[in-house]
Amino acid sequence: MQKSYDVTQSLFSAKASEGMIAFTGFTVADAENPEGGEGVLKIAAFTRPDGGGYLTLTFVVDLEGNAHRRAELQAQFRRVDQDVLTARLGPDFEMLIEVPLNTFAETKQFYIEELNLYFYRLAGYERRLLEDQAIPMLSEILGFRFEPLEWVAETPRRTSPAPVEHFDQTTLSLKQRIKQYFELD
Repeated sequence: MQKSYDVTQSLFSAKASEGMIAFTGFTVADAENPEGGEGVLKIAAFTRPDGGGYLTLTFVVDLEGNAHRRAELQAQFRRVDQDVLTARLGPDFEMLIEVPLNTFAETKQFYIEELNLYFYRLAGYERRLLEDQAIPMLSEILGFRFEPLEWVAETPRRTSPAPVEHFDQTTLSLKQRIKQYFELD
């Protein structure tokens, strides 16, 4: 008997060691789903000794069984490009590097997009940059409705192992599953 491979679990495990500083949920509204589909944004920060660095924004969107949503999301993310970000984020913005995670871990259930935003000056400005500029800008460009950021440093971690609970994961939202996986509940 062959053991099944959980791509989502593997991806979350690999991404867990990235220096996550914040995460948030968001909704993606479209003509077929005006209420909005569900997504989670994980944010990691890396700084260089000179104070510059980059933010890794990993978007995970539940496709909710809609095969057309993948193409729609790809089109939405194509609107986020170097020229738009340079104009909107100002002179401290250095460059955008997109990582095609769907190529490496394509699943039928999720759409995954990663944007790496490089800045000449980042250390100590992460919160202001994200809350005042990046998230509002991405909301406007992508058409997503973001919930307030939840900062990992401010989120108390469990001090003892959580009791083992057996429950149906499908009843949890994507954001609840990620919070549970990273023990942030």
